[in-house]
Amino acid sequence: MKGLPLSRFTGMLATNSSLRSLWLARAVSALGDYGYSVALMWFVYEQTHSALQTGLLFILKFLPEPFVGLYFGVLADRLNRKRLMQIADLIQTLAMLLLGVLIASGSFHMWHLYVVTICASMAGTLFRIAQTSLIPDLVGRHELVSANALLSATMQVMRMVGATLGGILVAFVGVAGTIEINAASFLVSLVFVQRIRSAPARPAASPTSGTSVISEIKEGLDWLATNKIVLLLLLLGTLANVALAPTNVLPSMLIQRDFHGDARMLGWFETSIALGLLLGGVLVGTLSPKKVGRWFIAGLGLEAVGMLIVAVTPFAWMAYGGNFLLGIGVMVCNIPLSTLMQTLIPDRMRGRVNSMTSISFNISIPITYGGIGALADVIGAKPSYGLGALLLCLCSAMGGMNAALRSIDLGQGQGAAEEKEDAGQAV
Repeated sequence: MKGLPLSRFTGMLATNSSLRSLWLARAVSALGDYGYSVALMWFVYEQTHSALQTGLLFILKFLPEPFVGLYFGVLADRLNRKRLMQIADLIQTLAMLLLGVLIASGSFHMWHLYVVTICASMAGTLFRIAQTSLIPDLVGRHELVSANALLSATMQVMRMVGATLGGILVAFVGVAGTIEINAASFLVSLVFVQRIRSAPARPAASPTSGTSVISEIKEGLDWLATNKIVLLLLLLGTLANVALAPTNVLPSMLIQRDFHGDARMLGWFETSIALGLLLGGVLVGTLSPKKVGRWFIAGLGLEAVGMLIVAVTPFAWMAYGGNFLLGIGVMVCNIPLSTLMQTLIPDRMRGRVNSMTSISFNISIPITYGGIGALADVIGAKPSYGLGALLLCLCSAMGGMNAALRSIDLGQGQGAAEEKEDAGQAV
């Protein structure tokens, strides 16, 4: 068993019932959600014949978080995180049920979809903040990397399976039926979350923090402002999201204009990054590195190399390889990044600071995606990939120059970690 690559994952799932329940909850709901996304894109274009409407839904998906994320972070620090996740699942169940009924009954209007998208996005934000803050309560410090890798790798598998399943379901049960199945997946998730052992009660607020939401948000901001390592991670994570924008917006342009390919070639290109994401998650989880700061920096470098290969190669097969390497780099970067945040942020304000970092990471997505599309219309897809690679190189260099980040070691005791955090505040 010890020699098998996945033995660390299977061992954790076999011995940790709470992690197993969370894993099953995320796997089931993600499978339904990815299938729902396929059905939704198909339905919207079929109804409107407008790419603008599809883009508007994408914007609405990210719109609520800047407005509610900080408040949800306070809730995640005040209340039982498991209960918050169940509330989020219940809201998404009801939203999907309502949307499915409206479509099946012929009473659907586009504004219904806008409202449901906003409600589901808000609930998803609440679930994500609570889950990220809960994971360190479920596993030991030495298992954080593997736990994050397990969940990330599972999401990639569900992404591939769910997209295929969504197309099949639309063909056999229709759009409304696919949406109702997604509603059922959130209900199943709620049941699995119930099986998670209750997390420890949240610590009482400190006398200086006050009792209002605003004062608690301010306390989180004040803590963030004094921790230079977390601020650096916040900056690098946001810049990396900006740099990766071409990989989400430009593949169709790249394949058609630069490689003169068809939809089949685009499918291979997208499959290559999906396989890289999956392999990267398994790799990080299996090795479970302790020097997570160095792995984060290396992940940024791998992303840069992958994007650079895509930008300069004249051969499609090399572009597939670059995209595959990019996928590995994303996981080598993102899993240590999540682990660093969970390790460096105190439990009593983990929800608030996680919400701040999530807002920073995600708010850059809709803004940058529009900008990179306009830029690519002027300079082309390959130069846009090249600019992304240069920005990732800069991020990797900035991280590599920070000695405190390079030296973070999960193998050290909690006291040593706190000393490292203090060192980060002084950098």
